[in-house]
Amino acid sequence: MARKPTKLPLELEDQDEPLEETEGSVEEIDEEAAEVEDTEDGGAIIRYGEDDEEEEGSTDWWDNLATDANATALKVIAAELLDLAAKDKEARKRRDEQYEEGLRRTGLANDAPGGAQFEGASKVVHPMLVEASVDFAARAIKELFPPNGPVRDSIEGTVNEQSVAKAKRKTKLMNWQLTRQCRDFRAELEQLLTQVPMGGTQYLKMSWDEKRNRPEALFVGVDEMLIPFAATNFYAAQRRTHVEWITAETYRQRIKSQRYRDVDLPSPGMPTDMTASEKQSSKIEGREQSSYNEDGLRAVYNVYTTTDLTEFDKRADGAAPYIIAIDHTSGEVLSIYRNWEEDDESQSELNHFSEWPFVPWRGAYALGLPHMIGGLSAASTGALRALLDSAHINNIP
Repeated sequence: MARKPTKLPLELEDQDEPLEETEGSVEEIDEEAAEVEDTEDGGAIIRYGEDDEEEEGSTDWWDNLATDANATALKVIAAELLDLAAKDKEARKRRDEQYEEGLRRTGLANDAPGGAQFEGASKVVHPMLVEASVDFAARAIKELFPPNGPVRDSIEGTVNEQSVAKAKRKTKLMNWQLTRQCRDFRAELEQLLTQVPMGGTQYLKMSWDEKRNRPEALFVGVDEMLIPFAATNFYAAQRRTHVEWITAETYRQRIKSQRYRDVDLPSPGMPTDMTASEKQSSKIEGREQSSYNEDGLRAVYNVYTTTDLTEFDKRADGAAPYIIAIDHTSGEVLSIYRNWEEDDESQSELNHFSEWPFVPWRGAYALGLPHMIGGLSAASTGALRALLDSAHINNIP
């Protein structure tokens, strides 16, 4: 890398007298240790000795490490991580069923379990779960997202006029970003808040949209986040896998922006990896996946893990945090990114997700309403149906 020319201090720039030569001046530079390039204006650019290691590390810190990596080695990494993700998914299978059962008991899809099966039997559902979820979301959004924006300033250390003014500017900018520039933030937050009581735990991913130059928020359901069985909490988990469904157009845009490496992927076919709770949620919304998959939906596993990738990354010191994106259908690694700051010698992981638990419990997943009052909701629905069925039968004569 070319060293930037040294700029003289202001008090020395206006001096007419020549400066005394000191050790290390231009006249004493070892020509073998430095490369001198003459410029058209009579000056010179001096490049000090560059070794091969500096050239190898001259790439941008946030470049995709999978672009020039060995294809066979990438296949091995993808196979290992996909196998671990499958085991993580199997470990929390029962929880996904509980989430799906809770959604069914809301009755919003007209398929709540229980009740008599004869023709004309009542299908009414007690609105206990829905009412509690809506009430929680309405109270929470009022506190978390007031009309003027959710950001508040707090100054640590010495408070003076300059620090207060700086804090106010930052607060005003961030509130403008979240309320005006990033209008989808509130929508994603409201989706999250309605689902927190049902799923027990939900997640919000914050990232930066390079194309539109603004923050980007994404609600991530608990059924779309795979955590190892041994994890005691979300933030301390050694591996977190975000199952992201993207369209063919989104995939092309990420190839164009060089976020993913350009590989020839097979057609994704029909989405068969959707969770039970995701299918139930689609039924509640009245949506049904066609048999053509015209949008080209495919599952991309974004694995946030701490692993040793010194084979691909010469600038890492042993095991370090990375973000590895893998296409689930083909098993191709689409990207590998460093997930720590360049000047951070401790290689501390950058966190892109915030966890939103309802009632924290012993493990990585919190409890929701279906776990606590699911039985009471079922009993209320059953009693209400039995009462109406009894009245119906007595009125038949």
